Amino acid sequence: MSGGSILIQYLRISVEDLDNNGVDKDESNSIANQRELLRGYVEDNPELGGYQVMELCDDGYSGTNMERLGMEKLLDMAKKGLAGCIIVKDFSRFGRDYLTVSDYVDQIFPFMGIRFISINDNYDSAKCNGATSGVEIAFRNVIYGYYSQDLSVKVRSGKRTKAQSGKFMSPFAPIGYQKSPENRNQLVVEPEGAAIVRRIFQMAGEGMGVMQILRVLNRERIPTPSQLKNQHGEFHKWWVGVGDNKVWDGSTVVNILRDERYLGKNVYGRYYRPVVGNYRTKRKNREEWVTVEDCHEAILSREEFTAAQKILREQAGRSNSSGAVHLFSGKIRCANCQYALHRMKSPTPRYYCITKRRAEDFQCMKGHLKESELAEAVFAAVKAYIGVLLDRRELKKKTEDSGRIPALRKQLTSLQSCVKECRERKARLYEQLADEEISRETFKSRQAALSHRQEEAQADQERLEEELAKLEHIISSGRIKEQTLENYLGMEELTREMVEAFIDCIYVYDDKSIHIQWRFCFKTTKESNTGD
Repeated sequence: MSGGSILIQYLRISVEDLDNNGVDKDESNSIANQRELLRGYVEDNPELGGYQVMELCDDGYSGTNMERLGMEKLLDMAKKGLAGCIIVKDFSRFGRDYLTVSDYVDQIFPFMGIRFISINDNYDSAKCNGATSGVEIAFRNVIYGYYSQDLSVKVRSGKRTKAQSGKFMSPFAPIGYQKSPENRNQLVVEPEGAAIVRRIFQMAGEGMGVMQILRVLNRERIPTPSQLKNQHGEFHKWWVGVGDNKVWDGSTVVNILRDERYLGKNVYGRYYRPVVGNYRTKRKNREEWVTVEDCHEAILSREEFTAAQKILREQAGRSNSSGAVHLFSGKIRCANCQYALHRMKSPTPRYYCITKRRAEDFQCMKGHLKESELAEAVFAAVKAYIGVLLDRRELKKKTEDSGRIPALRKQLTSLQSCVKECRERKARLYEQLADEEISRETFKSRQAALSHRQEEAQADQERLEEELAKLEHIISSGRIKEQTLENYLGMEELTREMVEAFIDCIYVYDDKSIHIQWRFCFKTTKESNTGD
C-alpha cells in the first residue's frame, strides 16, 4: 500500500503542559514552538518539498487518550490513503501509550506506506532500513506515561503557591473582568461586563429576587457571560444556553451574586479534578480555598455585596421552608428545555415550566398542568405497565431457569482474560525483538496472530455483553414481587411508592402530552394527553 501526497504536521498540548491557566509552563511544548520546529524541519529537508503540507492540532488534550479530534482526523486520512508523511516534535506529542505508539510507528504506518518522523527523537522511518523503533520508543513512552500522572500533582501545587501570593490562576476571568494583556495573572476591569455585574447587584440590593432579575436580563437581551467572552475572542465548548439560545439562568445569577472576587479578592481552589485527564470536578470545602485580599480593582463595595447576600439567604430560606416530598418530586421535567417543572401548591397543586418566565421564544408548556390530571394519566399508564410486567413473568422464569446468564458471565470473564493475555504477550514480543531473541519477521508474524486473536475476542465480548444486557433487562423488569404488582393493580389512585417503583422521569410537552421513562425500559411508552 502506498502513501498519499499530504504531509501532516501534528501538534498537541495538554493541560499538564500548561501553567498559569493557559500560559505555557514549558515553552518548548507550546503550539507556536512545535509549529516553528516542524515547519523549519520541512524547509530544511528538500525531499519533503513535494508534499502538500497540512497541520492538525489538539489543544488541551491528554496524550494518554487517542480519542482527540485532531488525532481522529489524522487516522481517518491515513486509512483513506491521503497521508504520505506524519511529522511530530517527539513521540509524546503523538501519544503517551507506548504500546499504541509502537504499533502505529512500527506496524500500521509502514504497512500503509506512511513515513513517520519524530524530530527530537531523531527518528525517521524512511531512514531505518527496516529496523524497528522497538523498545526504545516503548520505554521512552513508559517514562512519559509516569510523567503525565506525576506532573498534574506538581502543576496543581505550583498553581496553589502562586495563588497564595495573589496571582490570578483560574482559566477564565469572571464577567466584569479580563486578564491583563501585560500580566495574565492579573485581573483588570472590563467595562461592559462590570456594568452588568453592578446592575445585577443593584437589582438584588433593591429587593428583587433571582427570578425577577432573570426576567429583566432576558427581556432586555443583556449579553450573557459566555456571549461577552465570545465577543472578546474567548470560546469554550461548555458555554451553552438553554436550547440553541444564550439565556440567563438562575445558577448564573446566583454565582455572580456570591462571587467574592468582585470585592477585589482572588479566590482559587474551589474545585479540583480527582482523575488526571478527566474534566469532571468536585467542590472543595471552603476552608481549603485560597483567598487573598486586595489583588485587583473592586467592582462593588462591601455594602453592595452584603445586601445581595441578604436577598440570597432570604430566598434560600423560603425555598427550603418546605422539605416535604410530593407525588412527583424529582420525577417531572419539561420535554423542551429539560428543566424540572416547578410545583405550585395553591389554590390546587399544579406544575409549570419556569423557562418561559425567565426567557421568551421557548416552546415550553403554556400555563399550568394540574397534579390531579397528571396523576390520573400516569396511574392509567402504570396499571398498563404492571400488566405487561405480569405477562412477562413466564419469560423471566424461563430466562432464570435456563442458566444462560451465569454461562455468559463465565464466558465474558474468559474473553477478558484472553484480551489481557494478548496485550501482555504483545508487550513481551517488543522486549524479545529489542533483545534480538527473535527476528523481525517472527515478531511481525506473532504480533499479527496475537492482534487477530485479540480482535476476535473483543468482538465476541461485545456480542455476549449485548446478549447479557438484554437478559438482565428481563430479570430486572421482574424484580418487583408478583404479589406486590397485584397489590398495586388493586389500588384506586397513584401513590408516591408506585412512582418511585416504576418511573424514572416524566416529560411534559408543550401540548401537555406526556412521555414516561420507565425504570425498567423494555418498551417505549406512547405519549398520552392529560387533558386540561
